[in-house]
Amino acid sequence: MPRPRALAAMVGLVAFVLAVSSAPRVSATSVSGPISLSGVHWIFYKEDFNHLNAEAPALIKQIVAGPGTYVLEHRAGGPPLPRKVIPAEMFFSSADLQAAIKHDRVIPGVKVVVDDLEDLGTTPAVERRDPIPAMKGFAHAADAHGYQPMLVPGRDLMLVSGAMCSQQRGHTISQSYLRCGLPAAAAACAPIYVIQSAAVETNLSALRQLVREGAAQARKANPHVTIFATLSVSPNGIYVPYAAVVQAAKVIRPYVQGFEMNNIRPSDWRMIDFLTWLSKS
Repeated sequence: MPRPRALAAMVGLVAFVLAVSSAPRVSATSVSGPISLSGVHWIFYKEDFNHLNAEAPALIKQIVAGPGTYVLEHRAGGPPLPRKVIPAEMFFSSADLQAAIKHDRVIPGVKVVVDDLEDLGTTPAVERRDPIPAMKGFAHAADAHGYQPMLVPGRDLMLVSGAMCSQQRGHTISQSYLRCGLPAAAAACAPIYVIQSAAVETNLSALRQLVREGAAQARKANPHVTIFATLSVSPNGIYVPYAAVVQAAKVIRPYVQGFEMNNIRPSDWRMIDFLTWLSKS
């Protein structure tokens, strides 16, 4: 992901300030307990987790003491993960997972497999156009071979040309994502569902609507599902201060059990600042 341009950064920051000033404040009683490092579930990319472990091991110690920490990886290798961490391998389609299982290429020791189904060239066009059967196929393949599926359907699937369900006139991408029932479909066939919310985190009203309604839809389909929402210190490549991520976390905490950190290397220290703030909560 390229570094954001200065103008884009300024526009994004102004948009965030306006959103914060106009959005209703989250009261302490509306949050499901304090947002502490050891009080929620976490998902990190392996590179970020290892960087944090090297730069701020005390933070990792608190994180790992929580109810569950997942580390996403594409390949084996690197420093060994702490004992309580759950390694999860990322895939971009049901076909990708099935091929890895068939050829015995799933990373040894992995118990969780992740379907990062988005509008990307790495995902077959048929799965992008009709993601619900694709997610079901992924979950079925995972279950049949002793893996726990985690589903992370992207909002950008609403922009796929010729899709079975896509963005409609007068609806935002998030509203179309909800209308098409992707949260319910994901939760119905997997125990872990991630709402890709980072892209709208600087618009607090849109963020709240997406996560609140997505979580409600998912829990109606599966009352036992564990729900995460993504956060980033560089949403859409735009610089935001760590305090913006804190505010976004407060807005969505009542609806989710955990957070997935989406990060790019230039923003590592802002992510550390965000986590440090939570460590003092």
